[in-house]
Amino acid sequence: MQIVVLGATGLVGRTMLQLLVDRDYVSGDPLLLTSARSAGKKLEFRGRELICREVHAEAFAGVDIALFSAGGDPSRTWGPRAAEVGAWVIDNSSAFRMDPGVPLVVPEINGDLIPASACSGGTGGIIANPNCSTIQVAMALAPLDGLFGIREVQVATYQAVSGAGQSALDELQRQVREQVSGGPAEPSAAASAHFPRAMAGNVIPAIGSQLPDGSYEEEAKVERELRKILGRDADLAVTCTAVRVPVASGHSAAVRIVCEQPVDCQAAVRSLAASPGLEVAGEPHQYLTPREIAGRNEVHVGRVRRDPNDERALLLWIVADNLLKGAAWNAIQIADRLAAGAPK
Repeated sequence: MQIVVLGATGLVGRTMLQLLVDRDYVSGDPLLLTSARSAGKKLEFRGRELICREVHAEAFAGVDIALFSAGGDPSRTWGPRAAEVGAWVIDNSSAFRMDPGVPLVVPEINGDLIPASACSGGTGGIIANPNCSTIQVAMALAPLDGLFGIREVQVATYQAVSGAGQSALDELQRQVREQVSGGPAEPSAAASAHFPRAMAGNVIPAIGSQLPDGSYEEEAKVERELRKILGRDADLAVTCTAVRVPVASGHSAAVRIVCEQPVDCQAAVRSLAASPGLEVAGEPHQYLTPREIAGRNEVHVGRVRRDPNDERALLLWIVADNLLKGAAWNAIQIADRLAAGAPK
């Protein structure tokens, strides 16, 4: 199968490329596409150096699967064009997530939305990869919704800097060096393209653009996308506070759910443990941290306990590697399903 990675030089694009190494359906070299600025860069794949090419209109001819991780504007420009010439686009941006004609897929939850014979020829299409923090929360909520029926979700995310890309990581490292060496405590506005305040030694409850209701775009993404993934539309009350923390990799979320009926913690743990892609701590004082989940594809749920003030409410601590299950791994799982339906 012919595979394309658009945005190949970014953190998620590089991770996608690493995951493609072991895919049997990738028989040749993937085509690596980037902006004009990154064209000419070389990336290793199966022991060889591949040269990144500038994306153009003819690049998607003959492509079976196109993995997009270049941002919303490139996705809106090139996604429909790739689909028109027969490619199946798996898009990691927010461009198509809320489009009613585009499935928003976490394979363990709603993988049945992936067309079974998508790569058997004919027209292509677009499948959206959810927001990184939404994926891990949805993974934990889906089995509990089936078990207890969830009425309300309150989420506080603690999101790693890598979610904002390599240049954001570089900026955090620079700020840390300045802090250690006694440099400026507050970097200048020109030096803080990714953060509204100094990130080193700090937490910032502001991710994305400001919205009129007092929230930020990242919070709205979690609220909208959880409803779509769980198939709950407006009947599920969701609130979110999204916080950027000075962690390199790994998103965390503290979640409170209110259910239709009294919750049983042991039943919740059993349900989570039986769900593909999830690991769960058996005791309420057990948990993993972003550092411990780094490099792993699973979502881990810990601190499972009942709210002492409400027998219908359950409290959870959820961690995942945002570059893997939160982005590249989820996309590759979708690609695996598409490839499984292709002619042999």
